[in-house]
Amino acid sequence: MQSLATQLLGASRAAILAALYLRPEESMHVRELARVTGVSPGTLHRELRALADLGLLTRREVGRQVFYAANRSSPVFEEVSGLLRKTAGLADVLRASLAPLADRLRAAFVYGSMAAGTAGPRSDIDVMAIGSADFADVVKALHPAQASLAREINPTVMTPAEFNARRRARDGFVQSLVKGPKIWLIGDDDDLAESRKNRPTQAARRNAR
Repeated sequence: MQSLATQLLGASRAAILAALYLRPEESMHVRELARVTGVSPGTLHRELRALADLGLLTRREVGRQVFYAANRSSPVFEEVSGLLRKTAGLADVLRASLAPLADRLRAAFVYGSMAAGTAGPRSDIDVMAIGSADFADVVKALHPAQASLAREINPTVMTPAEFNARRRARDGFVQSLVKGPKIWLIGDDDDLAESRKNRPTQAARRNAR
């Protein structure tokens, strides 16, 4: 199933915007964008011109090379960035990586600066996973996504019992997770609340229907 961003923008345009809007501090030349996005040269040049004309990208010539970057002055910069973080640019990649572990994860989400939209050029992608999956399994599942996202992924893994105990003890880290912004990969806010009730994983609930 295509992501919302891909359905709204088209696959090529979504890939280009994801490459630039999730790293807005960087400029990328056309050849690098072709390598990162996999978009054919003709389509890439056409889309880049259109996106620059719309004010979503900036264009800068250095010698014979042309560099493009996200236009942080665009009035819709935050909205476009948010859409891409929650769909094709970030969440879909991580969600697909965790899919093989779905039967052992009750909830998984991105938290921290990436979820809040304040990530800098060296910020990690912080991922919280709650379930019976081992830390090593989560690390292994997420590792390939680091290359495509060009950021280090920093997973934290807890069992539901550990998460619940730390939540009842009003642990500062867990409290910040509950209250802070999240980009959901598996489950939703209801699943996080239900973790206190020893509910089965989302996959197990689906299979039981």
